[in-house]
Amino acid sequence: MELDAGEPSKTPTKVPLRRLAYLNKPEIPVLIGGAIAAIINGATYPVFSLLLSNMIKTFYEPPHKMKSDSKFWAVMFVILGLVSLVAHPGRSYLFAVAGSKLIKRIRSLCFEKVLNMEVGWFDKPENSSGAIGARLSADAANVRGLVGDALAQIVQDSASAAAGLVIAFAACWQLALIILVLVPLMSANAFVQMKFMKGFSADSKVMYEEASQVANDAVGSIRTVASFCAEEKVMQLYRNKCEGPKRAGIKQGLTSGIGFGVSFFLLNCMYATSFYAGARLIEAGETNFGDVFKVFFALTLAALGVSQSSSFAPDTTKAKSSAVSVFAILDRESEIDPSDESGLTLETVKGEIEIRHVSFKYPTRPDVEIFRDLCLTIHSGKTVALVGESGSGKSTVIQLLQRFYNPDSGYITLDGTELQKFQLKWLRLQMGLVSQEPVLFNDTIRANIAYGKDGDATEAEILAASELANAHNFISGLHQGYNTMVGERGVQMSGGQKQRVAIARAIVKSPKILLLDEATSALDAESERVVQDALDRVMVNRTTVVVAHRLSTIKGADVIAVVKNGVIVEKGKHEKLINIKDGFYASLVALHSSSN
Repeated sequence: MELDAGEPSKTPTKVPLRRLAYLNKPEIPVLIGGAIAAIINGATYPVFSLLLSNMIKTFYEPPHKMKSDSKFWAVMFVILGLVSLVAHPGRSYLFAVAGSKLIKRIRSLCFEKVLNMEVGWFDKPENSSGAIGARLSADAANVRGLVGDALAQIVQDSASAAAGLVIAFAACWQLALIILVLVPLMSANAFVQMKFMKGFSADSKVMYEEASQVANDAVGSIRTVASFCAEEKVMQLYRNKCEGPKRAGIKQGLTSGIGFGVSFFLLNCMYATSFYAGARLIEAGETNFGDVFKVFFALTLAALGVSQSSSFAPDTTKAKSSAVSVFAILDRESEIDPSDESGLTLETVKGEIEIRHVSFKYPTRPDVEIFRDLCLTIHSGKTVALVGESGSGKSTVIQLLQRFYNPDSGYITLDGTELQKFQLKWLRLQMGLVSQEPVLFNDTIRANIAYGKDGDATEAEILAASELANAHNFISGLHQGYNTMVGERGVQMSGGQKQRVAIARAIVKSPKILLLDEATSALDAESERVVQDALDRVMVNRTTVVVAHRLSTIKGADVIAVVKNGVIVEKGKHEKLINIKDGFYASLVALHSSSN
């Protein structure tokens, strides 16, 4: 059996189910134990039919023999019950262990893969945070349906069918053959039902991911929702997104109900046929009363067990659909993989950066040209400021330096070596980033600062970074100091405080290159002064690239580069550029001054 897999935008490829079994390879002993328990439990159905047919026969025996035989068969029923008492819980427990470990393994593998995807992969709508969260949460759990209760039921029913066939053919092969001919009718019905379920599960999965994204955005931005009194709007949008899954669920319920109804109709038709055929065979002297009941109970109980397996059809179908989604993530190779340890590293980094003839378009916006033949040299230990209109590509330079994306053409070098030739993790460790809206994790201030360093940061390193970032005094003044929780996305702290913690996080790894992406533009005047003072201190003896919106913060830069229409149109110190008649930088300064 194979599954369809692949990215939504591509033609689906085939994924063998054995790959899923391979992921469960460490649990093979547990699965074997569970299979043995399932086989024993499955065999109890045909054995029960054998005991029942013999028990019925004792009622037609003389009183003294009936009394002794009934005691014997009653003991047999008790023993069979004890076997089931051990086998059924054993089956459920062992398969649950294997399934739960598989869920944990799939979630870990998928999350590791997601973390190492290139940034451009997350720009696609199908890879939004809500969709990925739903896939990690629901898909991994759904896959358990293929190695959990559903697999246990299949093994159990296979044992029931095999034991039932052996008992039936040994008792009366003619009647067994007649009944066996009717079994494919039930199988065909179950097959058609599963096909319907597969379609419904795939559709509703995409719909639930869309609804999950709405909920994720609303909860993550709850303050914005509350401030605009947009609760009802968000709720209506969520209701609309849930409307599709509701309709799919109704269709699935109707299909499931009709399928089960047809299954039981065919099952009763099989009962009728077997009784009629059995009576004619007894009349013809081909068999006897006891053997007819052996065949009837052995095959009908086995068939009943098989028909019950169709109750797992929705779960199995959902699991197959989820397995497709899981393997689509696991099979995709990241175009810019930070876990790849190949590549060059340098003993010492000077910080000499050259951008040569770079052209670039974002993968999700191939029609919009961001850079065309961009050239810029950033000398070691110097500060280069990038200015320009919004959307001119200033922040894109920083993303290209960190290799969030690769240039479409041209190249970027560090100390004379192209960035693509360096080990990516090492390259990013040489750079410290402070962005306009820093993201802090819902942890302590100490943990957020230590996050910046690869490995464990010592207490001395954390304190030194905080001192340099002008953060130590305000942190020490907090009730719990460095153990203060910052809240989700740092919501418990002011903008200036968050920014200084972010600066400390950036410099705790002692980066050779400092990247400042409008680090003070979102702050008030007082906070900007404190943060700018911290930045001035950490920029010393470091190659620094500054993206600035407020031109007053970059007057002291060694080089100011003006970006317009994807190229550098002006370059030089503030004093030089301000005096260029009709210069673009001079017009930006004039516009900024008039707006103030």
